[in-house]
Amino acid sequence: MKIIYKTLALGLTAITLTACQSAPRAYNGQSGYQIESQTADSATLAYTLAGRQNQQLDANKLQRACQKVLGINKTFKLNILSINEIANPAAAQTEQFGRQIGNSRASFGLSNTPDLRNSDNLGAQQALDARPATLRVVRYTCS
Repeated sequence: MKIIYKTLALGLTAITLTACQSAPRAYNGQSGYQIESQTADSATLAYTLAGRQNQQLDANKLQRACQKVLGINKTFKLNILSINEIANPAAAQTEQFGRQIGNSRASFGLSNTPDLRNSDNLGAQQALDARPATLRVVRYTCS
């Protein structure tokens, strides 16, 4: 009986974490949606998307943002007004370690120098700090 409760609790935790990952979120300075105008049955939103472009996933995000703003769980008709690419302000704020040679993208650093993070892998650390260079801002109406 205890195993059933543990399995049930683990399943509910997994479902909760999955739901939190796909929920639309308000604009946080990098990505999310902003309300430009809103009436009782329609809204104009600007959604800033980061990451890879996936048309079906993006359509689902836009649809869920409409449902969250208008408070109705129905399918809305989406009308795309514009799609613009902007530079990611967070990508420019990364610290540059090592030496950069001219205007090239190559940089060299010593990975085995004594440091507080001496046991960390320099390549893995740089991969975790990577951010997309551009963001897409989708302006659309839902009704």
